[in-house]
Amino acid sequence: MTTMRPSARFSLGSAFVVLAASFVFSSLSSAADLSVVQRWMATNSGVNTVKINFTQTRTMRSLKIPIRQTGTLWMDYRYHRFRWQTGDPAQTIVVRRGSKMTIVRTPLKKYEVRPYGSGGGAPGISSLAGGFPRTMSEFQQKYRVTKISKNGGVYYIATQPLGSAGRGVSSFTFVVGADDYRLRGMEIALKDGSSVDTIFHSVRSNVSMPNSLFSPSLEGYRKTTFGS
Repeated sequence: MTTMRPSARFSLGSAFVVLAASFVFSSLSSAADLSVVQRWMATNSGVNTVKINFTQTRTMRSLKIPIRQTGTLWMDYRYHRFRWQTGDPAQTIVVRRGSKMTIVRTPLKKYEVRPYGSGGGAPGISSLAGGFPRTMSEFQQKYRVTKISKNGGVYYIATQPLGSAGRGVSSFTFVVGADDYRLRGMEIALKDGSSVDTIFHSVRSNVSMPNSLFSPSLEGYRKTTFGS
């Protein structure tokens, strides 16, 4: 019969204590992280429509100077409608109505219609087209939290979009105010090495949204299939 030396018993016991402590600490950290998300979700209660004016900065390996554009985002949760456009006048328009998503490139005079949820379109857009989550259950169905940190007056909620919405996305970070827990912007890191940072300038809730907003005129445009 082999007798375990006291030092060995101590080492194994110490390792168990360290692992147990790490598990408890990890669980506590996760709970604290989720509380930040829960407070953010609470600010979305009663919101049926949202209009956001923003500035978007895209950094690409092939370009020395980042591309910066202004844009507007509309979300209508009541009828599952979404519109995202950048540029003034609009250079790119992405519209979702129910189960269909339309991508319009105005300089090219071309458009494409894809099933919503197919993973098509610019990486990150599919996640946005579903609207910002308004409850914890909805958030957890769409995103997996990888890290939450605080810097100055904001929290950074780093996530990985789940399903087809995560196509081409390395991380999708929500920037939330530490004082009011309202969404201030987003940072999207893509697998091709590029990134898209969006800063919100104004956010208006429960504004009127006409049907025409989600039915852009395609007269003179040619239907095509854009590269995914």
